[in-house]
Amino acid sequence: MSTKQSAEFKAKIALEAIAVPSGELDNFAQSKGVTKEEVMEWVKALKESSSEIFSSSDSGHASHHHAVGEHVELKTEDEELAAAVGHGVHNDDLDYKRLFFWTVTGTALVIVIVVWLIQFSQDAYFDAQLEASVNSEFSSVKELKAKDAETLNSFGVVDAENGIYRIPIDEAINKIAEN
Repeated sequence: MSTKQSAEFKAKIALEAIAVPSGELDNFAQSKGVTKEEVMEWVKALKESSSEIFSSSDSGHASHHHAVGEHVELKTEDEELAAAVGHGVHNDDLDYKRLFFWTVTGTALVIVIVVWLIQFSQDAYFDAQLEASVNSEFSSVKELKAKDAETLNSFGVVDAENGIYRIPIDEAINKIAEN
């Protein structure tokens, strides 16, 4: 039955069958329309003849392949390409003046921004401290004024031994005005 198929078909089936687990080989062969024995025969033939594919100088294509490290001569009229291949890189022809200018400019810009951010944060911190101190002084002044207003508008003892007493300021003004 193997004589009916072409060599290409047999090679294709053998290559596919190598990856198929042995327990599934019957199903694989049946899906391809061949027997398991034919598939096994083609895989065996493929394995036996595979070393011939990679033999060095016996095949016609082997002379076109180059071994690692073998000298290859490149002929081209493009001198830049020849120099690039010779050095293993392509010459970029960098404009070092422009590269230096933009590097310095970018670095200076970053430094200016960082200094500005530091100054801004210090100013903001100083303003926050100033506002906090103003608010704390305002509340203590407010408390002192309230305490003084209470003292001025109430009766109280200043010095009991000497007979000094405190009267509200409005009362004192009225007493002075009556006399």
